Amino acid sequence: MKKIALLLMTSMVITANAATTEELERRIDILAEEITQLKASQQNIGTGQEAFGLGQAASKVYFINQGLSIGGYGEAVYNNQSAEDESGEATDREPTAEALRNVIYLGYKYNDKWIMNTEIEIEHVNETFTEFMYIDYLASEELNYRFGLSLIPMGITNELHEPIYFNSVKRSEIETYLIPSTWRELGVGAFGALGKWNYKAFLYNGPDADEIAANISNGIRKGRKKGGVEDNASTAVAMINADYNWSTANSLGFSLMQGSGSSDNEDEDNPDMDLRISELHGQFRVDQIGITFVMARVNFLNSEDWNDASTNKIPEIMQGGFLEFDYSIELSKARVLKPFVRFEKYDLNQSVDSDSYGDKNQKLERQNLLAGISYRPIDRIVFKFDHAWKKNAAETGVNEFNLGLGFLY
Repeated sequence: MKKIALLLMTSMVITANAATTEELERRIDILAEEITQLKASQQNIGTGQEAFGLGQAASKVYFINQGLSIGGYGEAVYNNQSAEDESGEATDREPTAEALRNVIYLGYKYNDKWIMNTEIEIEHVNETFTEFMYIDYLASEELNYRFGLSLIPMGITNELHEPIYFNSVKRSEIETYLIPSTWRELGVGAFGALGKWNYKAFLYNGPDADEIAANISNGIRKGRKKGGVEDNASTAVAMINADYNWSTANSLGFSLMQGSGSSDNEDEDNPDMDLRISELHGQFRVDQIGITFVMARVNFLNSEDWNDASTNKIPEIMQGGFLEFDYSIELSKARVLKPFVRFEKYDLNQSVDSDSYGDKNQKLERQNLLAGISYRPIDRIVFKFDHAWKKNAAETGVNEFNLGLGFLY
């Protein structure tokens, strides 16, 4: 009997060990599969893919299976302005250098439908901003929805604002003053693709009318509310954006925005600012030659009423555009050298009501000629050099020389 009992116990131990080994092997196989999927997911993000008009780093979250994505970009610049303006007057300006931007993209993909995406920016070393923070619901290729603080889809640079996407050290002045990149506001909207057409339609919080009027030499740039709590939400702007894409390198598009900017003036006779912004943009490449242009126009629809009630005057129309040519030289499969030249011209008081506005400010009628080179040792790192010859109708333009570096990951 003892021998039989011992035999049974031995058999049970062997069976238990076999079962334990099988379970362990099963768990190891599951873990190995999860690691393989994770590696595939991490390799997938970072292959240069772009989604819904955003750049590579900002698009990472759309290309993972699920969970957290991390990306970012940065740029540093050196600026040296001439000692004299175009009329020969001394400027007394010293060269400057700064780590201009250090940006982190954090996204989270809950599932195939719901995505959260954010951009956190440290600017000028010690200024921190939430550049965007939104939730997407991806219903279909044709129709999707976005809620929160998002980049306004206008022009070329406002969404594609990472330094590898434009040749100059600084962003163009057309997309600084007339389209104040980077411009973001709280809002809701829809977007999608219909064949070769991509579209976006949004309702946003209106800009700060008082800041625009008080800083008219900066175009509408100071009107950005940026989702801040101190800015009221009493007005709104609606907009539509559409792009026709022949290929990844050739596209033509437009944007149209109309609505009101809010004023905090408690005087009932001081109205909100009614405005309309329209722009046309295009990017084309034929072999090694690239052509980029943006034309923009800001109409202040009730400028006369505003000027009658306010000490800070606004024009009827701001208008301008730029045209850029570049030549891409492939030094190797990865290294690209790109000389470029850009001409931009704009007037921040293009048309005025002389009775309510007064005489035009000639300093606001500007034109710039830029020539430079960008060099990419690899796709996501760029070194830049450019020189800008700047003029205005008041002959106070100041030339400048710029160096820059940029990267994204």
